[in-house]
Amino acid sequence: MSIPIEYTSFLIRLWREANPDPHAPPAGWHGEVEHIQSGRCWAFNTLDEVLGFLRRQAEGPEAPNWLPR
Repeated sequence: MSIPIEYTSFLIRLWREANPDPHAPPAGWHGEVEHIQSGRCWAFNTLDEVLGFLRRQAEGPEAPNWLPR
Protein backbone atom coordinates (compact mmCIF):
# COMPACT_ATOMS: atom_id res chain seq x y z
CA MET A 1 0.00 0.00 0.00
CA SER A 2 1.34 3.39 -0.98
CA ILE A 3 1.08 6.31 1.45
CA PRO A 4 0.31 9.62 -0.28
CA ILE A 5 2.99 12.26 0.09
CA GLU A 6 1.83 15.72 1.06
CA TYR A 7 4.03 18.52 -0.18
CA THR A 8 3.99 22.05 -1.39
CA SER A 9 6.50 24.23 -3.18
CA PHE A 10 7.57 27.75 -2.33
CA LEU A 11 9.92 30.05 -4.17
CA ILE A 12 11.72 32.22 -1.60
CA ARG A 13 13.46 35.43 -2.62
CA LEU A 14 15.71 37.21 -0.12
CA TRP A 15 17.58 40.46 -0.59
CA ARG A 16 19.27 43.31 1.24
CA GLU A 17 19.03 46.86 0.05
CA ALA A 18 22.32 48.67 -0.31
CA ASN A 19 23.28 51.01 2.49
CA PRO A 20 24.50 54.38 1.11
CA ASP A 21 27.02 54.64 3.97
CA PRO A 22 29.84 52.18 3.20
CA HIS A 23 30.88 52.16 6.87
CA ALA A 24 27.43 51.26 8.17
CA PRO A 25 26.27 47.67 8.54
CA PRO A 26 24.14 46.27 5.71
CA ALA A 27 20.42 46.82 5.85
CA GLY A 28 18.20 44.00 7.13
CA TRP A 29 16.86 41.23 4.94
CA HIS A 30 13.62 41.53 2.99
CA GLY A 31 11.78 38.61 1.52
CA GLU A 32 9.05 37.39 -0.76
CA VAL A 33 7.47 33.95 -0.70
CA GLU A 34 5.54 32.60 -3.68
CA HIS A 35 3.36 29.50 -3.33
CA ILE A 36 4.00 27.62 -6.57
CA GLN A 37 0.74 25.66 -6.68
CA SER A 38 -1.51 28.72 -6.27
CA GLY A 39 0.69 31.57 -7.49
CA ARG A 40 0.00 33.62 -4.34
CA CYS A 41 2.81 35.86 -3.08
CA TRP A 42 3.57 37.37 0.30
CA ALA A 43 6.10 40.13 1.08
CA PHE A 44 8.06 40.44 4.33
CA ASN A 45 10.30 43.08 5.87
CA THR A 46 12.45 40.78 8.00
CA LEU A 47 13.95 37.33 7.77
CA ASP A 48 12.12 36.38 10.99
CA GLU A 49 8.79 37.18 9.29
CA VAL A 50 9.67 34.91 6.35
CA LEU A 51 10.67 32.05 8.63
CA GLY A 52 7.60 32.51 10.83
CA PHE A 53 5.32 32.40 7.80
CA LEU A 54 6.91 29.18 6.55
CA ARG A 55 6.66 27.63 10.02
CA ARG A 56 2.95 28.51 10.23
CA GLN A 57 2.38 27.01 6.79
CA ALA A 58 4.05 23.77 7.86
CA GLU A 59 2.49 23.50 11.32
CA GLY A 60 -0.90 25.16 10.88
CA PRO A 61 -4.26 23.40 10.75
CA GLU A 62 -4.43 23.89 6.97
CA ALA A 63 -0.96 22.43 6.38
CA PRO A 64 -2.05 18.93 5.32
CA ASN A 65 -3.94 20.46 2.39
CA TRP A 66 -1.24 23.08 1.74
CA LEU A 67 -3.64 25.88 1.13
CA PRO A 68 -2.26 29.42 1.26
CA ARG A 69 -3.74 31.46 4.08
